Amino acid sequence: MLKLPKRMEEVLLKVYGGDRRESEVARELGISKQAVSKFVREGRARLTEILIEVAEVLQADVIRVNPMKGYAVLKCRGSGVKAYVIYVPGKGPRVIFSNSLELSEDVVKAVKEWGLVRGCSNDLIKCLVSTLES
Repeated sequence: MLKLPKRMEEVLLKVYGGDRRESEVARELGISKQAVSKFVREGRARLTEILIEVAEVLQADVIRVNPMKGYAVLKCRGSGVKAYVIYVPGKGPRVIFSNSLELSEDVVKAVKEWGLVRGCSNDLIKCLVSTLES
């Protein structure tokens, strides 16, 4: 299945989406720092696997994978179209193709949770693509 366990998602979002220290997250969740470190380490590895698996399904080349921000940028081999994969907590990966940039509500929520569009008040799609391409 292409989903992370709920607790692992929660820890990754608090550490990377919230730009918080592992020790802060441990205190907040009432678990040890070692447990948070393990969730982070295993979560990054599993999220990388998920994003690469999506690339294989799409028959795409990987341009960039960033498990700490929950996304990958791919280039489809057949069409040359770029694909942006966003990991949506609780739902799994969602793909947005560069030739039809439309964001569903769950993707919008996810990019905000991952901190991909901080300080962006104008065109969310333009801001997101700029962030993913940089």
